[in-house]
Amino acid sequence: MSVKLKIEGTSKAELIIKMLIYAFIYGLFMINIIDLTTKAFWGYHIFLILMYFFPFFIACLILGFDDWELLASLGLLSSLMNDLFYAPIGNIFFHINYDLREWYAWQLGFGGASVKWYFQGGFFTIPVSSILMGLSIYARIALVYVILRKWWTEPDCDLWFISWAKAHLSSS
Repeated sequence: MSVKLKIEGTSKAELIIKMLIYAFIYGLFMINIIDLTTKAFWGYHIFLILMYFFPFFIACLILGFDDWELLASLGLLSSLMNDLFYAPIGNIFFHINYDLREWYAWQLGFGGASVKWYFQGGFFTIPVSSILMGLSIYARIALVYVILRKWWTEPDCDLWFISWAKAHLSSS
């Protein structure tokens, strides 16, 4: 099984383990520290999304875009680390004192339609309910799994939506 990323002396398993560890650490510490210490500003959540993907975009620039799916899934994984560990990191490093049971219940969608914060997208804002937050987390977990599994088992194949887009865009 060959790896599309051209990194000498690195097996596919070694590469994915190292990248997953990096994505976990980056999301868990760097993203959470940014989120916990930065006051929201106009377009703040767009900035945060860019930060989730920034190191992986740089990796694409350096190594090529053949494995962009892998690197995109790692950005999504970093976003999950932010949404799943913001409060514990805040409690441990910033002495914020979140009630973790209540916080996780809300994050995972068990708080119903209650809105606790607004997505600041610059020219638009979106009220974020517990249900929306939970669905967002579950969808990203599924997407990361599907993308990583596809990348691992069929490295030379595009994801279905890429193949569909290529087929429909090239026929126009």
